[in-house]
This record gives sequence, C-alpha cells and structure tokens, in this order.
Amino acid sequence: MQNRDLGSLGETEFKRLCHSVGLTVHKSEMDRTGWDFLVEFPWKDDNRFPQDILSAPIECKIQVKSTDKQRKRELITLSNLNRLIKTPLPAFFCFIEFDGEDKSQAVYLVHVGKEIIEKTLKRIRELENEGSADKLNKHKLNITYGDVNRLEDVTGKSLKSGIEKHTPDGLEKYIENKNKLLETLGFEEGKYQADITIVSDDPIRDILDLTLGLRKEINMHHSTGYHKRFGILSKKPDMDYDGGILSLQVKPLEARLKFKEHKFSPGISLSAKLYISPFSKFISEERIKFRVESRFFEFIIELGQRINCSIRPHAEGSSLKELKDFLKVLSVLEKSSNPLLVELESEIAPSCPIMTLSSKDLPPSFFETSIINEQLYNWSRLEQLVEMTIEICRKVHISEDDVLIKIEDLISFSRYADVPLLYQALHGDASAVILCFLIELEKYQQGAKAASIFFVNSHLAPIRRKPYKPKICAIKLHYFYWLFSLYKGLLVSY
Repeated sequence: MQNRDLGSLGETEFKRLCHSVGLTVHKSEMDRTGWDFLVEFPWKDDNRFPQDILSAPIECKIQVKSTDKQRKRELITLSNLNRLIKTPLPAFFCFIEFDGEDKSQAVYLVHVGKEIIEKTLKRIRELENEGSADKLNKHKLNITYGDVNRLEDVTGKSLKSGIEKHTPDGLEKYIENKNKLLETLGFEEGKYQADITIVSDDPIRDILDLTLGLRKEINMHHSTGYHKRFGILSKKPDMDYDGGILSLQVKPLEARLKFKEHKFSPGISLSAKLYISPFSKFISEERIKFRVESRFFEFIIELGQRINCSIRPHAEGSSLKELKDFLKVLSVLEKSSNPLLVELESEIAPSCPIMTLSSKDLPPSFFETSIINEQLYNWSRLEQLVEMTIEICRKVHISEDDVLIKIEDLISFSRYADVPLLYQALHGDASAVILCFLIELEKYQQGAKAASIFFVNSHLAPIRRKPYKPKICAIKLHYFYWLFSLYKGLLVSY
C-alpha cells in the first residue's frame, strides 16, 4: 500500500473515464500551469445546420486530485488558482477518492465558478496590499467539495454530463460570461476611490450644489485616487495631484410636478427632472438638499431650512405643448386667491415637504418691456392664444411638440391679429360670409360669376430640435391652404 503512486493512479482513472465516452485528453507536460489535462469534446452532429456555422465543441482544463481520505477539501496554491480563474475556458477540479482501494470509489467535479473566482481575486488583492503578490505560490486556499459535487456514478457518462451542465449555452457564451465576471466582480461599489481637498468656505454646500447641477465646477487643492476592488484600495495611488478643477456629469431622474388649487383637485401635471445628491446619506438631515426642474419651474428644497422657487423663460423657445401647460398653471394662479400646492411625483422621490407657488414668486417680467408697454396680456389671454395656435397647427398636421416659440413672439404675432384671424377663418361659418363688390356697370354682365380671394399667413417660429437635422426649418401657413379651405364659401354667383 505504501508503494502506491496515488497521483498516477488518479490520472489513469481520469483518462479511462474520458476515453470511454470519446473525449480527447491532452496531458500537461509540466504541472506548473494549474491544470493536468486539456479535455476536448467531439463535434456534435446536427443535420439542421451547415457545418460551417456549428458552435465550437467544448474544451476545458481539469486538475485531478487523488486521495485515500474523505476529508472533502484540498489546499490549492494561489498561483495555480490564478491561472485557472483567468483562463477563458471552463476549468474544474476532479477529486477522485480511492479510500485505500485499487478502484476509485467516488468522483467529485468542482467547477471553478463565481464563488472560487471571487474568493481567489479577493485574496490576491489582500496579498497585493501586504506586498506579497509576487509570492502567490507560497499561499493556498481551501477548495472544498461534497455531495452536491459528487458524480452519480463512476462512469465517463457522468463525468461528461457534469462538464456539460456548466456549459449549457455552448463554449462561446461560457467564455463571454466568464470574461464579464472577471471584469465586474468586486467592483459593485465602483472601481476607484478619490480623496479630494477643495477650496471652499463651505465644502458640503459646494459639493451638494455640484452634484445637483447648480454649479459646473469646484476648485481643488489636492486630489489622490486609488483603484478599489472588494472595498480594498490599491497600495499605491493611481493619481496624486495638486490643484485642478472638479466637475461631474449629473444624471437626473424622471419626475413630475403637479400643481393643485387644493388637496383634492386633479391638478396640472408637468414633466420634470429630479436631482438627488449621492452624498445625502453622508450628511446630517438638516443639510440635505435636492432639486426639481421643469421647463419653466425650478424648486430647490433644503429640508432643514426652506424651499426656493424660481420661474424663468427660455430664450431659445419652448414647444407649444410645454408653453400651454405652463400658461395653464399661471392662469389658475392668476384666478386663485391662495397659493397653489405643488406635489412631486417620482419612483425614487425623497420625503418632500409640501411646496407652494404664489404670485409673489413670479419675476417682474418675462417679456421685453416694449412689448408689455404696447399691449398688456393677462395669463388667461396668453393661454387662449396658445390654444388657438395649436388648433392652427393641427389643421396642417403639425404636432404641438414640434413648434418652438417664445412668449414674446406669441404676443408679437397676435399684435396684428394673425393668430386669432387664422383661428376664426378655420372655425368660422363660411356660408355666413357677406361680400360687397364695387361694380363698373358698363362692364357688368348679368349672370357672370365672381370670386373674392382672401388669405392671411403667419410665420410662427424656426425649429431645430437636433444639430443639422431640423424637423421643420420654418412653419408658414401659406395662403393656398386657406384659399382651398374657404373657396366654397367665398364663391359668389350673380
């Protein structure tokens, strides 16, 4: 019994199992690479597809461990494990128990999967920080096995099925998933950690404002950055700089603002962006701050202090739909004796106090002074003008989302009654039109027909939604449309 070569006995048994089911086995010449055998599966016969597009057959690397003991564990060097987890091919430990007999009594197949990969990578990162990463062959990890890993019987068929169980979608998909695992394990909380000293009399305020998009950048005094995996920082920093500028790309959440006259009214709903600072969980509650922004409204909520509301026009113009909703809010506010209630709706909305909007929150003027002085409009009147403009656009199959216009332009157009006149022409009763003609009697012929052609047009706004890809360069309601629409009612017979 003492003269038995247990290692050779196990390798011979493993090769026998493979050959019995047609698996090709290649022995490693030197056991320094973490595996003993490269096993190749035969091509699968599949008459449904041409040979040139069939998936590659399975290949895997296997390290065989033979034992007479039933301790169900084996110490494996980190250097070997590092190779097995980094190879793109499937890798396995095959534990063959002889229990003092000449024939194998049980075979266990342990897949080098997520659990072993994660444990190996984490231990290597720990040794890296200890300065021992160059001595992985001196450190070992316990690889355990049990009933869940035991083959149904000691046959080549069970061995083959055990390998195939871990590659159900083929070799290419397995390699893709394993590479993805290696790239993401341990980075669930990010790949880097930076220590930054900023130039500020109130660092918390400035950092919050930066993450909420209220400011573009912050001056840095010093910055140090470390690679991080499994929460363990690299021993040496990846960056170490004095000075610099800190800026962030802020990504808001989708939300809605609902303006209501009272608690139970349906309200007017506007799409909005919700900005929440990722640093909120690290600061005291009284300093927590978030931002809600729609096309015209912006609310800055500081939980421990106040709620600031601002309303601003947009110089580049707004869509008719956005403008309609905005003016509807102001029209309701104009008629209401109390401030409007403002509710925030979002899937990840923070606990938000009740917000309000009152007339005192409105800026002194949205428009150019010359326009206001020449013609004064209340909010209800402007809302009516937008509704008329939308109806005009619908008649010529233009979406209200595709028209950009400023409130100043809307007032300017209506100064000459273009919008109301076009609206009335579209919705008027053409048969009720009375036409008066000045007739030169000497040229008049009884029974002759005459037609009066009347048209109006209005240039609403240029549109450019995306660079170099304008949906509509200009919207001009041309008189030919109105001639066609009104022709029947304007044709007079004598």
